[in-house]
Amino acid sequence: MDKITIYVEHPEPYDPPAEPAPPPPQPLKLTKKEQKKLRTQRRLAKEKDRQEMIRQGLLEPPKPKVKMSNLMKVLGSEAVQDPTRLEMEIRTAAAEREQAHVDRNIARKLTPSERREKKERKLFDDPTNTIETIVCVYKIRDLSHPQTRFKVDVNAQENKLTGAVVITDSISVVVVEGGKKSIKRYNKLMLNRIDWPAAVGGDEDTEMEADKPVNSCVLVWQGSVAKPTFHRFTVHNCRSEAAAKKVFVDVSVPHYWDLAVNFSEDSS
Repeated sequence: MDKITIYVEHPEPYDPPAEPAPPPPQPLKLTKKEQKKLRTQRRLAKEKDRQEMIRQGLLEPPKPKVKMSNLMKVLGSEAVQDPTRLEMEIRTAAAEREQAHVDRNIARKLTPSERREKKERKLFDDPTNTIETIVCVYKIRDLSHPQTRFKVDVNAQENKLTGAVVITDSISVVVVEGGKKSIKRYNKLMLNRIDWPAAVGGDEDTEMEADKPVNSCVLVWQGSVAKPTFHRFTVHNCRSEAAAKKVFVDVSVPHYWDLAVNFSEDSS
């Protein structure tokens, strides 16, 4: 009898053995046009409900907005009795409405830091939502022109891209990593905006330049990786191809260099 107490033992509850419920359907993502249409429909329905409540007497109808142009139409005989007083009241009310409109705009106006953040959100991908990093490998015949080299370097930094430019006498390789928006802008620069046939150094003789093939830039490979390999964007002037490849070997991506060296425009 000593083992009997007032306490009641409750066994640990277990879920019944069954298949887990399927996940709920994902909400359908609407286009901009569909979002605007849905917003218009919601506002029309809200206005219709408000008018119905006014019609039933549940809401007080709004006062007519009196302006100088509709003075006689709204007030009628009252406008004739004391027009000076009514004109002052109308102008005062109009000034108050205008000031309230200005105050609302000022309250909604973004601060300089908020405007800067909004611009960055528009130009660059959100790093918290970015799952993958886009990588592009470009092969350039001649990157000796200082102005072109400056464009390649500065545009990568302005677009917050990481990577490297490796320049040798025979070949130049550009590797960039970043978000989709930045890569898209950089692709336009490298493949469309820069006039590569004209972007060659002017130190060599004209006869030697005539023997050289036309300068060009080609996109060797574009793909995605889990995380970026480079920490910043750097430019390397290398005396030999072995030294150039070592730049990529040091960060464990020698295949980028191999892709560019073995790439042929005829096979693309």
